[in-house]
Amino acid sequence: MSHAVAPAVSGAGLVAGHAVIARIRRLLSVALIAGVAYATFTVASHGGCAGGIAGSGGFVDAAGHPTDAAPMCVQLTLKPSPLMYIAIAAIVLLAIGRVLKAAHESTAVRTLDRAAAGIGVLTVVAIVVSQAWFQQIPLHELTSGSWSVLSPFPFGFIDVTTEPMAGVAG
Repeated sequence: MSHAVAPAVSGAGLVAGHAVIARIRRLLSVALIAGVAYATFTVASHGGCAGGIAGSGGFVDAAGHPTDAAPMCVQLTLKPSPLMYIAIAAIVLLAIGRVLKAAHESTAVRTLDRAAAGIGVLTVVAIVVSQAWFQQIPLHELTSGSWSVLSPFPFGFIDVTTEPMAGVAG
């Protein structure tokens, strides 16, 4: 003789905890979309050289004076920070951990909703701060003397590449 156990249902034929499961699915979707958006919109580059090539084929410095040395060129590249992906994953895991300890379904739903909103806000802030910071770097000041670039850590990383201008001198 088999004893079949009927699944617990609540409301209009929905499984108990349906709202929590739906919110977990939503949280995971928000985290995935946020990760893709962050990776897509936290990428930029710009560069330049302090000088150039004269009509005679030789090099000129930033002031336009002939020089034998090739001017330095700087290339800046903004890249996503792995710490942002860790932060998104941590928010998801902490929210699910709190849901497992929640006494009421409404508390669990509220926790998941807040986590999804937090991921969205964090992602938008990271994109805006990284791009604004990157666009404010004065490239013309980086081509001479000593300098440093402060990265918008932890929202993004900036790679700096310097090399002499390629060309035919002389």
